[in-house]
Amino acid sequence: MTTAARRAAAALAASALLCGGLALSPGAAAAPAPHTSHTAGTTTSRTAATKHPAKAKAYKPRAADAALYGVTNPAKDGVSRQSLAMLGLYAANRRPANSAIRWLQTQQCADGSFTPYRAQTGAPCTPATPRDIDATALAMQALASVGGQKPRLTAALNWLRTQQNTDGGWGTSPGAPTDASSTSLVIGTIAMTGARPSSVRSPYTTNQGYDALVGLALPCSVSHGAGGFAATLPAPGQWPAADPRSTAEALLGGIGKRLVAAPVQSGPAPVCHTAGANTPEVVARNGAAYLTPMLTPAGAHLTTASGAADPSATADAVIAMCSAGYGRQAAGALHWLEANSAAWTKKAGPAAYARLIFTAHTAGVDPSDFGGTDLVKGLEAAGPPAVAKPAPRPAGSPGASASPTKTAGPSTSPSPTPSEAALNPSYVSPAADADTSPVWSGAIWWVAIALVVLIAVGVVVVNRRSAHGRPRG
Repeated sequence: MTTAARRAAAALAASALLCGGLALSPGAAAAPAPHTSHTAGTTTSRTAATKHPAKAKAYKPRAADAALYGVTNPAKDGVSRQSLAMLGLYAANRRPANSAIRWLQTQQCADGSFTPYRAQTGAPCTPATPRDIDATALAMQALASVGGQKPRLTAALNWLRTQQNTDGGWGTSPGAPTDASSTSLVIGTIAMTGARPSSVRSPYTTNQGYDALVGLALPCSVSHGAGGFAATLPAPGQWPAADPRSTAEALLGGIGKRLVAAPVQSGPAPVCHTAGANTPEVVARNGAAYLTPMLTPAGAHLTTASGAADPSATADAVIAMCSAGYGRQAAGALHWLEANSAAWTKKAGPAAYARLIFTAHTAGVDPSDFGGTDLVKGLEAAGPPAVAKPAPRPAGSPGASASPTKTAGPSTSPSPTPSEAALNPSYVSPAADADTSPVWSGAIWWVAIALVVLIAVGVVVVNRRSAHGRPRG
């Protein structure tokens, strides 16, 4: 059994548990302005056209983009948008149309990387083509979710290895400074492809992604932002500032999980620990302690730099908290998302539907009735028709496995989404230093050892008999 299989089996047991007990607390809290992640799928830039609406030209979708989810200009988010949509369908137990999968496949460059969007997929990528770390990582997760993509995933993973910074992290683009959100996204991607994140190390040093996250964490001893994560390292002479969205994504990456994560039983509230503050899991969970007061009260949500409500960052925070076992501390934010989901999805489109499906899945909420909004139906309407994934065949039926599948017991979740054990349908060979040793039961080990000993004894006896029976010269 490989490491990936062991993790899947352990996660299957955890998937029967929920983020349950999300009780509302009175009061409200406003969060500091968070970092805007490129992976949000909703970030827009203020161009000359938006400054002068009268001169703006309506975008007309190209025939080549008929299988792309959404109808807005894909120049800056085509690959990320399509990847999020495909992952959203996957979390809702739906399979994207083949045309949607093919659209994403054709966006990949020959070196394995992805750009934000390629209008002319027939022309090869050149060294000047702007590669994108986040788009590549998201596309890898989306392709892994549909299975059968090993060569493409291997090429993309190999390209990501070449883009790792000396501190072990990744920036948003090749050569960019390490970014907490991008590094966390890549960590989750590596985990989803079957490799161990800690096995992927910088080609210049021995640092890996977790080391980079530890370097971006603020200590518990600071007066402001204790336990939070900075988006990037500050300029020399400046003190790092905690960023809520970066902290949420670093929490998810720090515990080695990705956007589509199984629900985990909610436990005690997080505490900022000074002991072991140089270990990835401790600093990640310290980030949960930093986020808790921003997410617990009724109506709590994260905000943009301008102070406006940021549903995308809030969804990321709820996903991370529930994945780490702090669902109760994300109660207010979850209910705020349910109350505001309709307005956000109408404005932001497929990426918003997908993120809320991730949120519902991780929190154990039915995505077809998320605050009165059918997220799955809304996402499906934004692209080519999806299909339901085939249900597992009953034991004893033709083609069914001879060994019955073990379950983790009944689940009280109304969500029809898949368990964590089903989140790795496609496997990429891990790095040479990854842990691929088999894990056998004690009985099997003893049988194997006994066989080896018996064979060795037999060889010795035969050799001795041969030596005694040989005529002397």
